[in-house]
Amino acid sequence: MFDGETNFRYDGRPIADILAEQAPTPPNFGSHNDFTVYVMGPYTAFSAAYAYDDGDELKTPFQDDPLFDPDRHVTDDGRGDMELALRDFCRELRERHDCRAFIATDIDIPTHEQAGEANAAGDAAGGMDPLAQSVAFAAHSDAVLFLFTRGGLTTGVGTETGGILGEFHLRRGNPATTHKPGQRISLYLDETFSSATVNELPYGYDVQYDGFRTKRGLHDKVRTWLDGIDREARDTDLPVFITGDTYAPESNE
Repeated sequence: MFDGETNFRYDGRPIADILAEQAPTPPNFGSHNDFTVYVMGPYTAFSAAYAYDDGDELKTPFQDDPLFDPDRHVTDDGRGDMELALRDFCRELRERHDCRAFIATDIDIPTHEQAGEANAAGDAAGGMDPLAQSVAFAAHSDAVLFLFTRGGLTTGVGTETGGILGEFHLRRGNPATTHKPGQRISLYLDETFSSATVNELPYGYDVQYDGFRTKRGLHDKVRTWLDGIDREARDTDLPVFITGDTYAPESNE
């Protein structure tokens, strides 16, 4: 886990310290126990029951999806909960790869709305907007994994994807002198997922990109990706993007 000096803080504390305390640890001891993987994806599943008047007449209102299980990832009121699916996937990453895989809600930092509700109840804690949290978590993680599948509503994660990639100066041709290494950020798309914007990201940004059909296939590809990062890290430190004055001066030519 990167724990150097950066500008990312919450309530006066370095984000690195908060992640060190709160990011879930793998169940087994291994060489990657402090290797943090920030996983981003949709938290809500698409449901035909909410989109169509007769959607509740279907055998299942949910899309077939490699990560979402309609028997396990549904709330008591019948809503599809992709957050539960992401939590299960992170747990599997921790078990299979001995890494500290986590999603944003594993970390106890409230949004401004949540902080306002808490303040009304007498808690004076401040808030941090979701994109600012994601940027900070991504900056302090050794690897960042974006997941897009057909069963999830991706408006939120799609917005954060562009914000994060831009924040780390990963757009091709960006004149910044520092950036978070693109090989440490990977997008994985369910092969049945379709989005013109997401599909075009590899052309605009210098990041890893791959597709998958099954959860098992996704784990195999993530294993290959993490092994590649591990080989790179054996002889070098794990670099991280640090905010500040990172643009080269304009040329006088």
